[in-house]
Amino acid sequence: TNAVLHAHTPVEVTVRVLADHARIEVRDFGTGRPTPRGYSSQATTGRGLELIAAAALDHGVEYLGDAGKIVWCTVAHSVADVDATVDDALRSWDDDGSRTPVAAPGAIRVVLCNLPPTLWLAAREHHDALLRELTLVRTNNEVPSVQAVWNPAAVDAARFKISEALAAEVDRARRTGTAMPPLPAHHPGDLPAVPRTVNPQLLVTHQEAEAFGQLQDALDEGEQLAKAGRLLIRPGLPEIVAVRDWACEQVIAQTAGSPPTPWAGADDPRFAEDINHEARPAWDDACVTSADFGVIAVDDTNRIIAISQPLCDTLGWTADALIGRRVVAIVPHRFREAHVAGFSRHLSTGVARALDVDLQLPVLRADGTEVDCRFRISATNTGSGRNVYLARITPLPH
Repeated sequence: TNAVLHAHTPVEVTVRVLADHARIEVRDFGTGRPTPRGYSSQATTGRGLELIAAAALDHGVEYLGDAGKIVWCTVAHSVADVDATVDDALRSWDDDGSRTPVAAPGAIRVVLCNLPPTLWLAAREHHDALLRELTLVRTNNEVPSVQAVWNPAAVDAARFKISEALAAEVDRARRTGTAMPPLPAHHPGDLPAVPRTVNPQLLVTHQEAEAFGQLQDALDEGEQLAKAGRLLIRPGLPEIVAVRDWACEQVIAQTAGSPPTPWAGADDPRFAEDINHEARPAWDDACVTSADFGVIAVDDTNRIIAISQPLCDTLGWTADALIGRRVVAIVPHRFREAHVAGFSRHLSTGVARALDVDLQLPVLRADGTEVDCRFRISATNTGSGRNVYLARITPLPH
């Protein structure tokens, strides 16, 4: 799978069955080197090398220069024969020292000002899973009409260039103690500690910049197929799409001579005010609209579909003004990117650490003030494959 997704060359597979083990070799003709990815525990992709390290008796890479490489492993007859830890085993992949890329002649320095690490890490997991499915679908000729023409190898290079630059900034922040948890204390979410914003720098040639336009085309094609139900992954939330469009457009613009334009932030009013007119899940909202306590219902597009009058009174909104808006309209600005990241992961994986547990979080009122509340969120399936999320919200006494 990695050879298909990342090498984009012919692939040769060899299996040798010996007396006490089997040796599996996969050769491709790409010059790139296998690199373990640092994805979250909930990610749906990015751990192929970890799987090999966990299951194999031994493994490694034979580099053949311009002729490609052979990734190999030996599989024991018994799992008990595998005694190396995954962390120890993965060290063998990194046998060539530093991965610092060498800039091509004529490369231009691009700065992604105020790139939000929490949001980009969630976006990266979504993009990688989306492109993984899209590449396999296109490989099997399952797309009846291809809307975009893009080079998979160039798209891979573009997305990894941003991710590697961000990873370097995050690593630096963690070493210097400037990384901070994006969620309030005692929140059950597992989003990693990162700096609030970073300014990663990329060295990009004019030819490489064209690939960032192709990356947008590829992801747009994937989003269209996801919305049509042709992929396993769900469509990306608006912020997930917006941050990648901004990053790609910044690379294209800066290599053409334009100055950097900072990321506007996920607290941009357009995200909260965006009225979603897609069909709502078939669901009876009477349990919310008739409730004599604070409760709100949100669908799987992160859109408010019902709210009780007591909660409207607490927040200073009317029901008509809130219904149809994204739920980020009542999330304080400093937590919006974390909310989007957590919800995006939940849509991709089904895992949700914030469901059916007691939470204490601030809620944003219509006038811009905040009120501390106690939360209890639960999910209910509508029977059509779509979820509705009910949050009982009780203001805490001052």
